[in-house]
Amino acid sequence: MMKRYKSILTVVAIAILGIAAGAGIKVYSILHTKSADILDAIESSIDSGSAQYAELKEQGRFNILIMGEDDVEGSRRSDTVLFATVDIDDKNMRILSLPRDTRVQIPGHGVQKLNHAFAYGGPDLLKATVEKYLGQPILYYVVIDYNSFPAVVDILGGVEINVEKRMRYVDRAGKLDINIQPGLQTMDGKTALHYVRFRKDALGDIGRVHRQQQFIKALLKKVYDPRILPKIPELTAQMMKLFKTDISPALAIQLAGFAQNELGRERIFFSTLHGQAATVNNLSYWIGDTKAANEFLNAPLEMLISGDVAENRNTNNFAGLSLSYSSAADENGNGKASGTEKKPGQVMKKDELLDLVRSMPESIAVLNGSGKAGLSGEIATRLQKIGIEVVMSANAKHFDYKSSNIVYPINAKPEVVETAKILGKLLDIPSSLIRSNNQAFYPSVIIGHDNQKLMSRIDKLIEISTQ
Repeated sequence: MMKRYKSILTVVAIAILGIAAGAGIKVYSILHTKSADILDAIESSIDSGSAQYAELKEQGRFNILIMGEDDVEGSRRSDTVLFATVDIDDKNMRILSLPRDTRVQIPGHGVQKLNHAFAYGGPDLLKATVEKYLGQPILYYVVIDYNSFPAVVDILGGVEINVEKRMRYVDRAGKLDINIQPGLQTMDGKTALHYVRFRKDALGDIGRVHRQQQFIKALLKKVYDPRILPKIPELTAQMMKLFKTDISPALAIQLAGFAQNELGRERIFFSTLHGQAATVNNLSYWIGDTKAANEFLNAPLEMLISGDVAENRNTNNFAGLSLSYSSAADENGNGKASGTEKKPGQVMKKDELLDLVRSMPESIAVLNGSGKAGLSGEIATRLQKIGIEVVMSANAKHFDYKSSNIVYPINAKPEVVETAKILGKLLDIPSSLIRSNNQAFYPSVIIGHDNQKLMSRIDKLIEISTQ
């Protein structure tokens, strides 16, 4: 099995490779593409006076807009919008999900929901809308057709996804009848499409955005399983129906080589547009935080690895929860038990737990400070089961944390500090271990060598949430 995940660009590139690039292109040319080759190819193909060219020359990166196209009774729309930044110089990729209800200014159509832009003017107008909204030039776009989506998943033999809860929804107008049971399962194409389109839960479109990101990760893992290689001819033919793009065949091949050689698992980051739900003139919108979005897109790579990108949500008052954690520690999680932090624990009711989770104004990161392989992802999955938004999991700066910590940036805004304190109450981490840190970018839980205690605590919360 391949040791690395590849970016979604690799999937696009392979699809174009099989058909559009023609016969005779050998695997060798893909596997030996260099960063300089990609920069040269793009620079020679775009206007030297454009914003896209300036960003490429100054920062060594370019942006791609990825859209999911749906056609319901003749009405074209895009319910999936991903803004991807490919950084050739620093060798990383950042994917920002934009909720379809994001309130934006659509050129020529006024203030409306983001997904209306595609209905009005297809990928070109959606591209122009996102450029204006984020203040970021977009060089290329990729359109994914939902009608062909299931066939590709079926050719792969399905994708494995752990479903957190039952999904049930019927929409006759949209020709949807979704009925997915919880648990780890291999989804066929039809079920996978239902999984990424489902939005009828407490988190609405934000929950769907998270599931779409989980699906992308599962799909990439499956595509690069060596057992899939014999199906590549059939897969590429079907994927040409799935993708529409203005990326040239030659550049697509080079991007595949770049992803193969230089984009490792730890250098692909996912986030969601920060913001909160609001009703304006009796219409529901997602009011995005473009400043926070650009912090994610422009942050130094080391900050992304050691921290996270937050996602603002509605803030409510939260009720306190007694602490029963048995140890306190210094800034590295080292220390002895502190009698001042130990209090009798109390059993939390389901309503209390859900209110506490909903009151968190920011999403969080999960960082592995113990060195145990796969631990950050395992903890992140558990936290997501109780409704906590985790946008990224990664390794901490070192692996010698004896106790689990919660950190947040120095001079953090109040919402970030509040999130850290709420997380501490949920996870039973004492206040002495909730602190600011100059390496943190957003609120993060750092898993220590007491990870079994932390895991047991979260499992108890999951049990309460499902009662």
